[in-house]
Amino acid sequence: MFSMNKHYINDKDDLRLLPASDDYQKHVLEFLNKWFNDSETIKTTTSGSTGKPKTIELKKSAMLKSAELTGSYFRLKKNQTALLCLPTRFIAGKMMLVRALFSELDLTSISPSRNPLKNINLEIDFAAMTPMQVNTILAENPDKLNLIRILIIGGAPIEPALENKLKDFKTECYSTFGMTETITHIALKKLNSSTHFEALPTISFEKTEANCLIINAPHVSKNKIVTNDKIELISSTSFIWLGRKDNIINSGGVKIQAEELEKKIAPLLPNNRFYISTVKDEILGEMIILIIEANKSFKSTELNFKNLNQYSIPKKIYTIKKFKETETGKILRNENKAILGLI
Repeated sequence: MFSMNKHYINDKDDLRLLPASDDYQKHVLEFLNKWFNDSETIKTTTSGSTGKPKTIELKKSAMLKSAELTGSYFRLKKNQTALLCLPTRFIAGKMMLVRALFSELDLTSISPSRNPLKNINLEIDFAAMTPMQVNTILAENPDKLNLIRILIIGGAPIEPALENKLKDFKTECYSTFGMTETITHIALKKLNSSTHFEALPTISFEKTEANCLIINAPHVSKNKIVTNDKIELISSTSFIWLGRKDNIINSGGVKIQAEELEKKIAPLLPNNRFYISTVKDEILGEMIILIIEANKSFKSTELNFKNLNQYSIPKKIYTIKKFKETETGKILRNENKAILGLI
């Protein structure tokens, strides 16, 4: 039987939920009912960004430990305010509820939307959002971002343009690193002041011979978690994320990390989302292409690629009016290539 220590909230009615849609409140209460039942585990669905979505089971004790680590890192205290604006079908939304329960936070729950602050006028100590949500807030009512003291941003990589915009706000913004299997983030990077991710307490890192991240997270697994994330290991508790192993391009024998190339191109497209991909080529093996979310076509002459070496310059440019993406705003790279007929 699952039980909580005495200092935890031990009844769902102790968690204050402010108005959201009836459907969303239903999902919130469904999770809370499952949280307080006798089962030792909770089922959740992965995002599907690196494959088909799947259902996995997580131990409630591990979820509590994750909440404890986050609470300790940010020094969250009883009666501080928090905002839940993420779907509770996925781990990020579930964990905002668990953090509120563990740290006894005063939680405001609103239906997930592109602009979760549109009708909010409360000062909030702690919130979690996707890059898509933050971008929408900055476009529609940027001053409201200052209502939040600490904001963690995850679910998709944070583009350099967004990070640059956030430097003008008093909100402490952090990029998260983690996955459903690690019960959301196991490392955080403070935006505009750090180049590397820093481990939460009790967590440490190693790397494989291929420089892929290995996570030691005792509360999640007794075994080491080997990822496909290419990193530069700074120490046992910090690393620089370089990109996904499966996003390494071999073009004419030259290996190029797609995410690193995207960082170099970002200043050329400050107002557009985009990503680097490839198509098969008889000579190069993999030809680098650039796919841009835009209402107009782009020509190579419009983009000054002088900061790229000859091997990294995209040979073709494609545009899509609206990218296909996950619910958290992560671009579905292969699905968009399929729309263009490139797969």
